[in-house]
Amino acid sequence: MAPRQRENPVEHVDGFLEGLCVGKFVAVLLSNWNKEPVIGVIKELLEDEFKIHYWKGTYFGKWVPQNKIRSIEPWIDKLPKECIIIHSFDLTSDMKLQPTTRKHLKNKYALLKNNVNSENQ
Repeated sequence: MAPRQRENPVEHVDGFLEGLCVGKFVAVLLSNWNKEPVIGVIKELLEDEFKIHYWKGTYFGKWVPQNKIRSIEPWIDKLPKECIIIHSFDLTSDMKLQPTTRKHLKNKYALLKNNVNSENQ
């Protein structure tokens, strides 16, 4: 299976990625994946990229680490740092998105999708 292209840079203000560190949650925007939100835990930081272990869940449901299909191997991917929407957030004690994180993500995904649609017209 060929690796999927991971492009769709998100515009950030200076210093947005300060504080980015291994073990923290990130939400990302992927140009070839229409489900949202896409979150995961940073496993490794490189100069312009990072390795993410994807988690699966929904805006209102519980989140659990995602494994590769029909495998117990974690689903880890290398992505450009530019695709990060937000970082360093926490889940609730019952592994759900915090209400403020959920609201921010919904607004951010909607805004970014509108920007992408405008550019494609």
